This record gives sequence, structure tokens and C-alpha cells, in this order.
Amino acid sequence: MTTQQGLLLKQLVLVGHRKNYTVPFYPGVNIIYGDADTGKSSILRIVYYLLGGKQSKLDHEISSSVKYAVLEVEINGAPYCIIRDLYNSTKDVEVYSCRYAKLEENFPEKYVSSVSRSTNEKKSLSDFLLEELNFPIVKLKQAPTKDNSDTARLSFLDLFKYMYLNQDDVGSTHMLNIGNPVVEVKNREVLKYIFNVLDTNISDLEVDISTRTKEKSDLESQYRVISKFLSEIEFEQTSTIDEEITLIDELKEDLDRQLKELNNKMVSNNELYGGLKEALDTINLDIKRLEDVKSHAERNIERFSRLSNDYQNDIQKLKAASQAKNAIGKQEYTTSSCPICDNTINLSDVSEEFDISEENKLKHELNSIVRRSKDLAVLIAENRKELEETMQTLNELYKEKSKAKEYIDEELANAVTPFLAERDVLVKESAKLVERRDKFVNALKVRNRQRSIAEHIGRIESNITQLKERLEEMLKSSPSMSSVLSGLANSLDLFLQNVKINNQFGVSISEKSFLPIVRNIEYRNINSGGLRTITSIGYLASIMRAKLNTDTNLPSLMMIDTVGKFLGKTPEDGALDTDLKADENEGVSDPDKYKNLFESLLDLAERFEENGKLCQIILVDNDLPPEVAKKHSGFEIAHYRSNGVNNLPIGLIDDWEKDKKVR
Repeated sequence: MTTQQGLLLKQLVLVGHRKNYTVPFYPGVNIIYGDADTGKSSILRIVYYLLGGKQSKLDHEISSSVKYAVLEVEINGAPYCIIRDLYNSTKDVEVYSCRYAKLEENFPEKYVSSVSRSTNEKKSLSDFLLEELNFPIVKLKQAPTKDNSDTARLSFLDLFKYMYLNQDDVGSTHMLNIGNPVVEVKNREVLKYIFNVLDTNISDLEVDISTRTKEKSDLESQYRVISKFLSEIEFEQTSTIDEEITLIDELKEDLDRQLKELNNKMVSNNELYGGLKEALDTINLDIKRLEDVKSHAERNIERFSRLSNDYQNDIQKLKAASQAKNAIGKQEYTTSSCPICDNTINLSDVSEEFDISEENKLKHELNSIVRRSKDLAVLIAENRKELEETMQTLNELYKEKSKAKEYIDEELANAVTPFLAERDVLVKESAKLVERRDKFVNALKVRNRQRSIAEHIGRIESNITQLKERLEEMLKSSPSMSSVLSGLANSLDLFLQNVKINNQFGVSISEKSFLPIVRNIEYRNINSGGLRTITSIGYLASIMRAKLNTDTNLPSLMMIDTVGKFLGKTPEDGALDTDLKADENEGVSDPDKYKNLFESLLDLAERFEENGKLCQIILVDNDLPPEVAKKHSGFEIAHYRSNGVNNLPIGLIDDWEKDKKVR
């Protein structure tokens, strides 16, 4: 099925800071469901953005975790990767003509993100998609009934309205911007374009064939110049480059293995070094402890010596005073003046009263200082002895430390240095291989670019052939819009019948607005939000179903966000934008209708598969009918639970809660 005509999503890759977050897609029905606020809708919004949509607000867990996004697709069987900056919608979009696994081997083409910014030198992403899908690039009249009407270039996003119903559009009276007269006119012209019934379809197709023929000629000329240049410089062929890259990868793998083995040897051979290092650490600890003891003893000796010197001076002074007193003799004092009251006092009376003896006092003081001086001499001697013993031990430790360092240096020289030398050689060789590989990868990119041009020429040639066949068919029998609307009405009627809505009659498509009519009431005037949900989905499904029988200008891709809106399955329904009484009368909360809605879309995908045509339907909802979950479990591509029950991922960013806890 991958070689069939159309657009097929392969995978969405969010390239993150911590890891990449990937969502795979497959042909047929793809179901994404789970709790609210787990990133389900973000998947469709980012897909829409990568296909040229306008920038939308990103959830905080995405903006804080993701750098940029990649959408891998197949267009008419050819692989492409679309890369777009998530945070700056004006930046150019990069498109690689390869699968995601081969990005590094290819150069990208760059396209402007907006149709309005497209230039002759650089196409828009919209033009790229339309051309690769082989859809005509046309301008639509803003006022089709006027010959001098202004025109606007049709974009891929104009088609996307008929492929994607977001949360707000499902069952909404404003789906397709209903109520905006200018947009309604353009939508009708877009639908005509989809079914090839525009008044200018034939002339636009002829112009498109001419444009693509010229583009093919320009590419062929470019290809010849590139091929000639590469041949003249004897540029390596792709096969040779592939062989060289493979050989380099094998050599690099062998070098990495040798480095790993060498590192293991270094660890095992360093056991003696570890023992020596541990012994050296012990010696250093002992040295530090003894140096503290040494400093303490030196401080004590210095302090005690100063104090001893003071005592010796005092002893000398006291001895001198005693000798002087003995030499002079005893002095007799009889009377003296009182220092307080100036009265005359008898000193002998005072001496007897206060027991004053000069000779005894000097002797007592001298003896006390002599005793303290002797005690200090003992302390000084003890500290000197401790200092001497400490110095002796320290000298021995210094010698042991010196020997240990010599042993360590010798061990490093004998055991580690040879390994380091060998390791340096291996690392240098590995770096050279990486450099060589980068050169060959760049060469491969050049060859892949040459191949891409050749393949593009082939695709354009095939597209021109198909456009000519389509033109021939249109010239023979161009379809009328009334027949197109009649066919859409029949498909919608069948869809509503399969869902089993109540009181089904009066189903058609308005020839004025091109909107669905149910019970002879136009879509925008239907009161029941649940019935509008079923009708809006059925309308897009009917447009897709038409591709089974006719060649339309619309990819067989449909994305529905919140299938169960207004069907009693989503807590946010409330009374907003719906008549609860009308919903009750419709019985839209009937589980069978919800199940039948899923079954109808599954049946549509099965019809495409039976006809050998490509179809892809992506459905998002909070819930899934039990019968569908049991019968069609293989269609689930993502199932999220915010509490991680049953080991299910907590959301699109499946490590977000873990990261929040860390922070």
C-alpha cells in the first residue's frame, strides 16, 4: 500500500532535550485515546502545523521538553521528512527526500512556510505538497460570478479544512468558518476544485501541464550539469561511498572495542597503585596530626620560656631588695601623718594592729616565685622532650612519604604510561575515522542530491502523464456540481443510516452553501450538538468516500479530534453550543450511536483497502467503545493514562511528571 497514490503519514517525531517522543501512523484507522490533558490533541495540531498550518499554542510540557518536530510521510510512495521550528512559524521549512533514519545522509530543500511569502526563487511548502500530490496549482476567484474578480492562490490548508476537524470544529455551527461570507464563498470554490468542477479547471490544468513541463526541462538541464561536473572530477559513486562508510564504521567499532579493553586493563593493573595511594594518604594524615602536636609544643615552650624569664627577673629584684635591706639595717618609724585626716599616728601601734613584717613578706614572695619557676622549668623540659620525639617521628614520616611518592611515580611510569600512550594512539585513530566518515557522508549527500533530482524528474514526468490523462477525461465529460452534490448526499445518507440516527429523512447537500442538510434543515440550523457531531464527521467521510469512484484533488487523509463531542462522552460538553433538550430527544448519548460512529469510519477504511486505494483516518477521543476496543485493538496507536495505570504512558511527553518531581 505504500506505493499507492496519496499522502501517508508514517511517524511524528518530537526531538526533545532529554529524549525523542515518537508517534507511529499506519494505513487505515489510527486511534489515539486516553485521559484529558495527556497531549492527544497536540499530536493532531502538530501534524497540521508541520503540513503548513498556522502556529498554535503548545502545552507547557511540550514547549519545555521539545526542540523541534519532524513529520515523516510518503507522498505517492516517495519518502519525505518535514522539519519545522515549533516556536517560529516564519522560519523556512526543511524537507528531506528520504526516510527519518537517513536524514544525516541527505541535504534538505527549503520552502517558505506561508503561501503569501512564496517567491520565484523559493516555493512555499503548500506548493511543494500540491505538486508532489499532483494536484493543480490554481487561483480561486473571490467573487466567482464576476469576470473581473480578484483571485487568491489555493493553498494546501484550503484543502485541509475538508480533512481535519479539531476539537472546536467537531459538531460546531462554525465548522468551515460558517457565518463568514467571504470564507464561505472560498470554501465552495475549494470544494469545486476538489471535484474538478471549477469553471477554470480545464484551462488551469493546461497551464499546470505547461508549467510542470518547463520545470522538468530545467531539472534535466540541472541534472546534466551536475552529472558532468561530478564525472570530470572523478567523484566517487554512491556504491563506493557506501562501502567506505561501512568499512569506516567497522573500523570504528573495532577501535572502540580496543579502547574498552584497554581501559579495563588500566583498571586491573592499577591495584598496586591504589594500595600505594592508600598508604600515602595514611602517612599524610599522620604527618598532619604530628605537625599539630609539634606546633602546640613549640607554642608552649615559647610561652613558658617568656614567663620563666619574667620570674627570674622578679627573683633577682626580690633578692636585691633583701640584700639592700640587710646592708642598710632596720629603720625605726615612730610617728607619721595620716594620709586621710592629717593626724599624727604612732607606726608601732599600726604595725602591731595589722601584723606587718617586711622581712617575712619578701621571703614568702621570693619562695613562691622560685617554686613556680621550677614548675615552669619542668613543663618546658617536658614540651622540649615531646617536641624532640615528634620531630624525630615526623622526619621518619617525611622519608616514608618521599619513598611512597617515588613508588607511585615509578608505578605510574611502569603500569599506566604505556597504556596512556597506546590509548592516545587509539583515540587519534578514532578521531581520524570520524573525520573521514564525515567527508564520505558529505559526498553521499551530494550523490543523494543528484539521485533526488533524477527521481524528481521521474515524478514530474509521471505527473504530467497523469495530468494529461485527467485533462483528456475532463474534455470528454466534465462532472457537474449537481451530480457531485447528489453523490455526496447519498454517501452522507448511508453514513447516517449506519450510525442509526433517529428519524432519518430529508438528507441532502445544499446547492447554495454546499453544507449538509438533515431532515430538510441545513447543518448550521440543527439544534442538537450531538447530531451536528455525527453529521460533520459524516460530511468529511462522504467527501473522502468519493475518492473510491472518482479522481479528486484531496488526499485520503482524515483527522477527527474528539469523536464523542456532544455524545455524552466528553466532560466539557455542557450546554455550550448545543441544545440539551434536542440532544435528549435525539438520544445522542446512546452508546450504540457512539459505537456505530466508530464502526462506520472503520468500514470506510475497509472499503478503501478492498479497492486497493490508500486511506488514513486518525481518531482522537477520551474514550473508546468497549466493543471497538475489543474487536479492533490493533488500531490503537497511542493510549495514555495520567496516573500511569497498567504501565501505560502518562501522555505524549511520557517523562514529564518524572521531570517535574526532580525539579
